[in-house]
Amino acid sequence: MWSHIVCVSVLLHYVTGQSGTTLNIKDVFEGRCYDYKETLYNGLLPEVKASCGDLWLKFLDAFAYKHPCDVKFESYSAYWEAAKQILPTDKVMFWSGVYNLAHRFANNGKRYVTLEDTLIGYLANSLTWCGTQKQPGLNFTRCPSWTDCPTEASESFWAGASKTFASEAKGVVTLMLDGSNPKQPAYRRNSFFAKYELPSLNPKLVTSVKVIVTHALNAPKVEFCGTGSLVDLKNDVTKAGLKYTCTDDPIAVMHLLCADDPESRECQLTFAHAQGELTRKKRSEDFNGMPDFF
Repeated sequence: MWSHIVCVSVLLHYVTGQSGTTLNIKDVFEGRCYDYKETLYNGLLPEVKASCGDLWLKFLDAFAYKHPCDVKFESYSAYWEAAKQILPTDKVMFWSGVYNLAHRFANNGKRYVTLEDTLIGYLANSLTWCGTQKQPGLNFTRCPSWTDCPTEASESFWAGASKTFASEAKGVVTLMLDGSNPKQPAYRRNSFFAKYELPSLNPKLVTSVKVIVTHALNAPKVEFCGTGSLVDLKNDVTKAGLKYTCTDDPIAVMHLLCADDPESRECQLTFAHAQGELTRKKRSEDFNGMPDFF
């Protein structure tokens, strides 16, 4: 029986440090694994040959017997290597500050593939776990947050997972950011993308970074492409030897937002503009379709 299990909390990038270990965590982890292998992402991502039991043991072994504030991300290397998948070209998506929208837009790997769509991220996403020296070895009361210690183990996990994910990217990669948050810039140099993902992109495999800046409906628009922190982002991407493009509120993203709030001012304007374009196109087609003698 392990006598010292490190504490790790992995509610992806948003750790509260209040809840304890997820009940029945081993069963949840392995159940997710079987579900992923049998029903999810079939034909979208390659199958992982490692057994679900083996993946659990490799994952658990990474933090067993170690101090909760002194776990290097290399400790998870065996798990990442066993769960790693080849990623499709031009479909890797990173995100910051837009978890729900990014995953709706990615559409479970059909449009883009996020870290949480890969087996590495899927098995750990939203779970919490931490240990105690007392039996049964898991603390079901409280797990510390990333701010409780400088090298908290959950950040080590997601830092390494992010590096592994980025290193497998090919072609054009996409980054979705929030341009409406008045409390923090759209791009931060202490973000996971800046610290772990961008430096791990292979310029021999990745051609460019396509940035999507989104703005919440009926909310102030704080930053746009070419302004504020997006200038820093462009500089960092080009310094990494990659091409850079940026788009504000592409129509495909607006469709998702407007599906939830069609009465918002932005959606009404978008609808009116689309109707006008269709009307002008129809009139042009009608005119061009007239007989030659007209």
